[in-house]
Amino acid sequence: MLKGLILVISGPAGSGKNTVAERLIAHSNGKIRRAITTTSRPPRGSEKEGVDYYFLSAQDFEKAIENGDFYEYAKVHDRYYGTSRREILGLLESGKDIVLIIDVQGAQTWREIASREPLIGERLHSVFIRPPSIDELRRRLANRGTESEVDIERRMKTAQEELRRDAEFEFVIDSGSRDDDFKKLSDIYSKLKSEE
Repeated sequence: MLKGLILVISGPAGSGKNTVAERLIAHSNGKIRRAITTTSRPPRGSEKEGVDYYFLSAQDFEKAIENGDFYEYAKVHDRYYGTSRREILGLLESGKDIVLIIDVQGAQTWREIASREPLIGERLHSVFIRPPSIDELRRRLANRGTESEVDIERRMKTAQEELRRDAEFEFVIDSGSRDDDFKKLSDIYSKLKSEE
């Protein structure tokens, strides 16, 4: 029997979704696991295979698509990203709650999956992290030091499109301090668990 809930956490690049989600996971005593995304992009910095992402070549990713290995996948900024069936089902079978840290396009896909597959639909909830302002978002992206100005501009354009879609989410967190964002996400998670 599969147990657990699936919590989609989304928001523009630089919104803090990774930071707040990882903190929720770290404070869960092993009850929540992040579904590890598969990507065709190269690792950044100290990212590790099977910890941060599963890294595939574009060719191997396309082969996995043909084999039906993904619940969802998307091409974002010329790179593939996807969530494998094996990853999700394995976590649910082990009784873990799952956090999916994905973009708005991926969140839409999960809502579509939920409408077709009761196994997912009865477990799926979504949270959008809305940054304080576009200027703050640009500052955060620039401070990462991992992306060119061209990449930042592309992400800013995508962010403006994503911000218009926040009403598609079950919960919206207006980002403030990291501590405030964590408390808001923890409260949402506690509420969902109390309703199980």
